[in-house]
Parts: sequence; structure tokens; C-alpha cells
Amino acid sequence: MDKSKQGRWRLGAGMSVCAVAALVQSAAFAQEAKPASTPASTELEEVIVTGIRAGLRSSLEAKRDSIQVVDAISAEDIGDFPDKNVSEALQRVTGVQISRQDGEGRGVSIRGADPSLNRVEINGSSALSMTVGGGRDVDFRDIPVEFISRLEVVKSATPEMTEGGIGGTVRVITRRPFDAVGGFLAGSAQMVYSDLADEYDPKFALIGSRTFFNDTLGVLLSATYEERNLDSNNARTTGWIRRDPNARNAQGALINPPGRHTDINGDGTPEWIPEIPRYIIDRRETKRPAFNGVVEWRPSEDFSMFAEGTYTEAKEEVSSMLMQLSGSSGIIDYANTVVGPDNTIEHIEITSGAIGTTQFPVDLAYRNINGTLKRDQYTTAVGAKYEIGSFVLDGRVAYANAEVQNDEKNSTATIFGVPRAIIDYTGGEGAPNFTFPGLDTTTGQLVNQLAAVFNPRTNTQDETSGEFNVEFKPDLAWMPSVKAGYRHSDLTMDSILYQRTIQLSSRTPLPASSGGTRTIAASQATIAGIIDANSGVNSIQFFETGDLGFGGGVRYWNDNGDATYDATVAASGVPGGLDPYGVNTNPNTNGTFQNYLDTWSVDEKTNAAYLQASFEFELGVPVSTTLGVRYVDTDTLSSGYNRVQTGSGASQVVTFPQAEQAGGYAKWLPSLNMKINLTDELVGRVTAGKVMARPNPSQLALRRSTDLVGLTGSRGNPNLQPFEATQYDLGLDWYFSDVSYVSATLFRKEISQFIINTATPEDVDGTIYTIIVPVNGNDAVTITGVEAGGQYAFDFLPEPFNGFGVLANVTYSDDEGFKGTNLLTGELLPFPGLSELSYNASIYFEGEQFSVRTSYNWREEWLITAAGRGSLPEFNEDYGSLDASASFSFTPNFTVFAEAINLLDEQRIENNNPYRRIGNETFGKRYFVGLRGKF
Repeated sequence: MDKSKQGRWRLGAGMSVCAVAALVQSAAFAQEAKPASTPASTELEEVIVTGIRAGLRSSLEAKRDSIQVVDAISAEDIGDFPDKNVSEALQRVTGVQISRQDGEGRGVSIRGADPSLNRVEINGSSALSMTVGGGRDVDFRDIPVEFISRLEVVKSATPEMTEGGIGGTVRVITRRPFDAVGGFLAGSAQMVYSDLADEYDPKFALIGSRTFFNDTLGVLLSATYEERNLDSNNARTTGWIRRDPNARNAQGALINPPGRHTDINGDGTPEWIPEIPRYIIDRRETKRPAFNGVVEWRPSEDFSMFAEGTYTEAKEEVSSMLMQLSGSSGIIDYANTVVGPDNTIEHIEITSGAIGTTQFPVDLAYRNINGTLKRDQYTTAVGAKYEIGSFVLDGRVAYANAEVQNDEKNSTATIFGVPRAIIDYTGGEGAPNFTFPGLDTTTGQLVNQLAAVFNPRTNTQDETSGEFNVEFKPDLAWMPSVKAGYRHSDLTMDSILYQRTIQLSSRTPLPASSGGTRTIAASQATIAGIIDANSGVNSIQFFETGDLGFGGGVRYWNDNGDATYDATVAASGVPGGLDPYGVNTNPNTNGTFQNYLDTWSVDEKTNAAYLQASFEFELGVPVSTTLGVRYVDTDTLSSGYNRVQTGSGASQVVTFPQAEQAGGYAKWLPSLNMKINLTDELVGRVTAGKVMARPNPSQLALRRSTDLVGLTGSRGNPNLQPFEATQYDLGLDWYFSDVSYVSATLFRKEISQFIINTATPEDVDGTIYTIIVPVNGNDAVTITGVEAGGQYAFDFLPEPFNGFGVLANVTYSDDEGFKGTNLLTGELLPFPGLSELSYNASIYFEGEQFSVRTSYNWREEWLITAAGRGSLPEFNEDYGSLDASASFSFTPNFTVFAEAINLLDEQRIENNNPYRRIGNETFGKRYFVGLRGKF
């Protein structure tokens, strides 16, 4: 059974189990629910509910009162979220799909929209991106779940909401001092075991809250610290290529002579061969401290003030190993190469040699990516709210900052001229199996070039914003509220990159020194001696927790760590070593190691104003409506460098003058949200609105980067306009108990002014590169889908069976209008990031002291990019994950818990098509054991 059918079968089985109850763990929260009025004579019995059902009940009540389409996850107790990562928690929400790095959830996609097209807020302040290279997608790994009271995913906008999300807005809401009047002190300690890394790591959390002065002043402080060894292994085939045996140049000579063309079986049709097959061991030793503080003052019912801040940090010591082969650079041994289905080779043997006077060496590199990657993020805000008569005034000033420093150090040992390399794809998982006859990959044998590289890059984003809102509550039953407001923000996004390389080489002729590279002649024996004296091998065999589809093969190779890096620099004798801020003596560099063409800044100033009104009326049934419009005016200024060349040959001079280019746009964003109370149990919702999402900073920047290996590159476009979308929702919810419901929503999203990447040939220093440039397209993309979900508690059953419950959701989406085409077939491709089918199902049991929950999350294949390496589409195959958790409260104040992530040891697999896989990733399981306490 293929994985797509298997996933659909699992969905059918899960739906059958939950059919009586229907589905979902998610719930909605759009605005603070007002308690229904109660006659004074009515006596209410206080019922205290905690644990899983308390969170589900809280979500249900909020969803029922919401006028918008919003889903949420609530935690009634500290650290009681169903996941240990915010992104992984959000995957339980209907319509949300996540992306992963090293097995950890990282970014979220809402209804198929790319993570960069969502807006993320922490207590109303902007959460900024920490993407290396410049993006808008927010990394959720570093935000501690212990801080969080509720996560909201808002799918329909109102005018008062800050613009910026086509998919939706993710609201991270932390705990507040007045959540528990009086105060509390809570904490947790846990140990995490990652089976691929084979390491145990600690995590600690402490949260305290207290109110003072007759409960008018509240203070909450919280802190967490965790260490995490994040390992993943990946067997990649970085691109598949084919070469026409009949192609000729302008002079009529064969471009691909025998030995180089890829018509392996001689039938006139070129076969696909691997371009850069490689093995990757990613190792990140991460430390994450985080702090959160809130002060609130409520001297009266009419006035309140607050000041708050959240700081998160992640420091990763990177020590990743790659063994990569230039699989398309040598001479093909046709007689020993085998062709498989779809003109794809199953087994290829290549040798180093010459055709005529031209050498075609096969290159094998042992590359280490070392160094430190550090992410810092903080959001701060002060604000106040004042109610005077029929008016409510509120305002806030906020500052947010995000910075990522990537001090990348590469240590690369290369064999230029491997005698013979064999790559076999006949294993059941379509992964490359390497054989290098006579070569020991754990030594410096045959290595004839050793490079040390230092590429420090810093990306910074900071936003200063202020807003003021006025709400008028007229004494009118049909119009309870009119609201207007203004927001100003100034967002600055910067990237600065330095690049410096020192390489020892015994090659003839000696590679020239140029750009940021200095080449030093050294004997092959010297180079091999440095490796054998300073390098190790990977301590855990490659792909220990996964299945490559074959046994044996190369599982160990050179680990060129800091000792090899330092020894390379020392042997070079270059004064100052790899100081990236030193003087560059190579010509046409402006005397520095700064990469001017990939150093840039984008400033974005926005003024926004809105007007909205709320209405309540009867159309046979009660109807609540919010209607209004938001106006947005954005000015951008992109700054960077141009490259100017004068003269030629020995008299050539290159300079990098500064340049800047302005841009901007103004947009009207109307919206309507309507809730219809059909009965006491049935609630309908109708929404319509226009939303927008801004281009990534790197897309707006005056920048250009190139890849010498593939002769590809990219540059920015300061004239880009934002994505726009008109979206609609039609939903119906049935609340048949205080903890159980089912819901379904039809949605449609019409995305216009689409940003697409176009490939164009450009001359860079006399070499033609294929440069990717973002442009606005006129075509519209429409995403139409249905979400269904619910939760059901079997509380009608006798004890102990009344502790069981189920929750699940399913999303089906379809798109049309995306003009990306498959280079090979000419067929239209699906919208990037959109899985046609995804679902989540959970079963839980909760008793007085013991609770257990198991969840399975699955999403169907999705398109990663329409034009990846070689302009080929890249897909992620179907992926599912089974997680489980259990807890036992041995006193009212203390709980022990255990959790497991990825119990089925699923692998993440990418391909160009089913016959040409490009990635097989394994990251193993994670186990958590810990203790929580609250006083």
C-alpha cells in the first residue's frame, strides 16, 4: 500500500472510531467571552474542573461565543500543553500544518499559506523573523510552552487587527498576573532523551505570580532553561541532471562527448543521473534560556495599565558533517551503469580521467559545518485602557527585536580525482549507497585540498510601533459598538555578510587566489597529515535510527572539527588567520572580505487606520455582525550595493558604490464577520474580507548571491507589491454538551498580486548564471477547502470509562490558478506548501489522578518549491507522527509526567518525482520525563 493510500486508510479508520462524536482538538477564541446574565435569585454551584477536560471546556466556551473563525489551544495548568514545542502544539489546530528542522516543529502553514505569509503576535506585539538570509516566517522553537496560557489561530480578520497575514494570525498569549488572584508559584523539571543523539538533556521552568494592594497590582515573572541535542541524518541526492548526446556548440562540436552524455542505454533518450549525492549528519547542541515578566495595575474597574516583556534566546553549537560527491563531474562507465524506471539510473559508476585534453575529475568532499548560531528575540510593550462613560480608550507602545548571528565555520577536505565512485539506488528507500573501491573514508587518503572557511552573517529585525483605539458604546440594542483606531510602525531589516577562505592545495595548476579566497601551496602528504592528526570520525553511525533500504555501505567518514580548522589556518602561515574584518589583498574586493552584494537593509514604515462597527439584530434568529475597513499605507526603502566594473584585463577595477531604491503601496482592507445563533446548540458563521501579506525582506533587498557550483543565484526586487487575498468562510457548529461539539467550515481564499520567482540568464564576471528574481504575477490562485472537527467526552459512561474522550480534525484543500509548471511534464503544479488532505486524531483518558493521551498527525504530499535545483519541482512525501503522553498526580500539588514524540520513527522524504528521491531524513524519537509542582 503506498503512503498516500495508507494515510487515507488511517484517516478512514480514525473517523470510524470517532464517528459518533466527530472530531477536533482545536477550539476557537476571538474575543473575551462575556458571561451570560443570571437572575439574582439563581444559586450557582461552583464546579472546579482541571486537566485535559478543563482546557477543552475552556476552548469550547470561547469558540461558541466567537464571531470570527478562530481556533485555539488552552492550557489550564502550567506546562500542561499537549506538546513541548509551540509549533508542534499548533499542528493540532484544524487547517494548520507545520515544517520541521532536525525533527522539531519550526514554522506553521495555515490553510496552505507559506509560513512567511502569516502574522505572529506575542501578547499583541509583533514576533519577528530570525531567518538566516532574511524572511518573515517566525521560528516557534524557542518560545517556551510553559509561558503560554493560550494559542490562537485567527483565520478571518477584523479591521482592528494588524495586517500582514494571508493565511491567518497566530496569537501567542502568555499568562497574566490576574489569571489567578492572590498568587501562585509553579515549576517543573524534566529530562529529555533523544535516541539519535543518544543524549540526555535537562529543562527547568519556574513561574511565580502575586497580587498586591487589595488585588489592584499584579506581578508575574517566569523563566525557563533547557539544553537540547538536536541531531538529524539525511541521505540526499542534491539534484538530478541529464545531458543530451546530440547537443552541439556554435562551432558544431559535441558539447557532451561519449563518457559525458547521459544516454546510458543508447536509445536516444538521455537518462537522469545524480548531480551531488551526499550524506549529512546535522548536530546542534542547543541552549535556550527565556524570561517573561508582566506588571498590571487595576486601581478601578475603569482604568488599567500594564508593562510586559518576553525574551528568548537560543545558542546552537553546530557540528555537522557532510560527505558529498560531484556525481555528474566524472566519466560515466556505461557498461557498468544500470537504467531503471522513468529513465532514471539505478546504479552508476564514474571514474576520473580525461577526454582528449580535458580533465574530468570526480570530487569527493568531507565537509564540516561548525561554528555558532545564536538567535535572540524580545518583545516589550506598555499600555493602558480607560473607560469613561460610553467610551473606551486604549493605547500601547511596543518594541520588538529579533537577531540571528550565524558564525559559520567550514572545514572541508576534498579529493579532486577519486579513481572510481559507485552510487547505487536499488535499495527500497531510493537513497544513494556509496562505494569507493580502495578508499578509506575515515583517513586523509588522497585528499589534495583542505579549506577553512569563515562566513559570519548577522540578520536583524526591529520594529517600533504605537497604536491608539477609541470605542464608543451607544445605547442602541442594534449597534452596541463603534470602534476606530490608528497604528504606526517602523520596521527595519538588515543583513550583513563576510566571507573568507584559506585553502591548502597540492593541485596542479594551483587554484588562483581571488575574491575572499587565499590559496596556499602544500604537499598532499602535508594535507593528509593534518587530517590524520586532527580529524576524527562520526561517533554514531550514519542513519542509526532510520532505514536507508540497504545494509552496509559507508556509515563513517572524516569529522573535520575545530582542530582541523585551526591546523589548516596555522599551516597556511597567513597573518591574522581568518579574521573576516582584516585587509583583503586580492584585487577587485575593495580591500575587504565583506560580501557587498549580499549585504543590505530594508526599512518599512506603515501608517494604518480603521473603522468598524458591531451590530446585533434578528432575522428570525439572533445575528451578531462586525463590519468595517482598514486602510494601510506602507513606504519602503531598500539599501545595498551595486557592482561597477571599469577597464579590462590587468587594468580592470571593480568598485561597490552604495545604492538605494524606494517603493511602497496603499491598500484598503474591508471585512465582514457574522455569527448566527440558529438554536441554543447550533451556531453558524459567515465571513468575507480582504487581507495582505508583505514580501520577504530578502525579496525587497538590493542584493545578489550566486552559487558557483550550479551556476545559479538570486537577487531582490525593491518594486515588489504585497500578496493580496479575498477570503470567505461559511461554518456551522453543533454544541451538544458543555465539553463536546462538532463543526465544519467551508473556506475559499483568492490570492492575487502573487509573487513568483522567475529564472533569467545574467552575466556575472563573464559567466552566465541562472538568476532567480521575484516578480508580481497577475494570475490569481484560489484555494478552496473544508475543515471539520470536534471533541467528545464519554462522560455518560459509568466509571472509569467516563474518563475517555476523543478529539480530531480533518482539512481538505484544493487549489487552482497556480501557474507553476513541472519542467519535465509541463503539468500545472499544486500551490507550494498545500497538502490536499491533513488530519489529527487524539484519544485520551483522564481520571482523578492519572491521565494519558495519544495523538496521530498526518499530512499528504506537498510541493516544497516549484523550481528547485535544476528548476525541477521538489515535493515532501506524505508524513505522519504518533505522539503520546501520560501523567500521574500523587498529590494535588505534584504531578509526574512522561511523553514521547515520533513513536513510529517516521522519516521525512523529499523527491522530484516518485522515481527520483532527493532526501531521506531521520531524526529518531524523543522521550520526556519530569515533575511539575504548583503552590
